[in-house]
Amino acid sequence: MLGRFLELAMVVEDPGAAWQRFQKMGFAAAETGDIWKHAYGVVACRGIALGFHARGAEDFSLAFVRQDVAALHRGLAHSGVQIEVAQLGSDSFNELALREPGGRLLKVLEARSFSPPAELPERTSFGEFRSLSLPCRDLRRAAEFWQLLGFAVEAIDLPWEGFTLPGTPLAIHARRALPEPALIFQHQGSFEFPREDAGLQPDFALDSLSDIRHSVVRTAEDLAVIVLE
Repeated sequence: MLGRFLELAMVVEDPGAAWQRFQKMGFAAAETGDIWKHAYGVVACRGIALGFHARGAEDFSLAFVRQDVAALHRGLAHSGVQIEVAQLGSDSFNELALREPGGRLLKVLEARSFSPPAELPERTSFGEFRSLSLPCRDLRRAAEFWQLLGFAVEAIDLPWEGFTLPGTPLAIHARRALPEPALIFQHQGSFEFPREDAGLQPDFALDSLSDIRHSVVRTAEDLAVIVLE
């Protein structure tokens, strides 16, 4: 119902610097359009696109894209889903905003804001992308929410209990495992920090992953990255 996943959107102080840092880590640059008036850059690897915005309603949000946003608005309203923002009309760029159970903003846009790179890297400095995992307090209720939006859910127990949304890069985990969103990668062999100045900082290992060899990295954008080894 929401459409196709577009990007993890982050508001950062210097989109150009973030865009360059992630390219040093093996992500490919995407060609952006002129939908947004503010500075905007996108990088991607196989499975996920990261958008760096100079401005935005929130520091972290998830963007989807689909045609006929007005029809989506009617469908969501009929289903009882609370909509925070509805910008609709023939003379404006149509978009909706609502929240997933963990409190993160979901945006639905009527058109893409970038073109994917011609070649998407299968591996980055972190390894192969696995998921963008979001925390929630109640996995059952979270699953019901996503099913109401038209997504299938598939239970998982690695790296922790939760579920994925097939066809998207998203996974959902219990808040007790990690109270914040995280990008999860699988690295072959031992992970070593990139030598380039990529603005990365090591973070503490997670008790919830004590049985799995892993590294936790924090980017300059304060985004948690979990590298499974």
